[in-house]
Amino acid sequence: MTNANGLAVLRQFLMEYGSILGLSWTAVFGLYVAGIRTQDGTVLLAAFLGLFIILGLTFMLGMRAKVRSVQLQVRLSPFFSFVNIFSMFMYASLLCGAMEYAYFQFLDKGALSGALQTMFADAELRMAYQQMGMLETYKQLREIITEVGTLSALDKVLLLFNQNFFVGLIVAIPVTITYWFYKPKATTL
Repeated sequence: MTNANGLAVLRQFLMEYGSILGLSWTAVFGLYVAGIRTQDGTVLLAAFLGLFIILGLTFMLGMRAKVRSVQLQVRLSPFFSFVNIFSMFMYASLLCGAMEYAYFQFLDKGALSGALQTMFADAELRMAYQQMGMLETYKQLREIITEVGTLSALDKVLLLFNQNFFVGLIVAIPVTITYWFYKPKATTL
């Protein structure tokens, strides 16, 4: 039998952890945008490394959720553990989507798409793709960038939200396994 009050408190903690993840995803998105717009490879590298940091943070938050559930005397089946961990990713997706919408609607004004089109218009990049035998891929990427540039802010955010949703769905599985098998010490937290 599950402690009903403890389950409500655990869900509040998962909302908090989802907010932390959402802000982290937004920070990586901001680094990615800044790197593309300024054509700065170090900022793009920082965004790439931020993805690995967020992956570690995700597992850490899953273990903290287990500690909280033990403290609150909440026992969940594997399925409900997955549902609750996935809800953390849903909060993150919603928060990140709201931030991305604000960016595309009020700040971007087509600058990101323009920077990507400028980057892919570079003759050296085209030649590099051609030397690798990937000229058709290069043409497809240019078409995709052009098409994405014509989308509204809401359409862009929906594309990114779908990506975050499915990535969250996939990553929630190993985080739930970690949650399920992690045995916290009595003095943890």
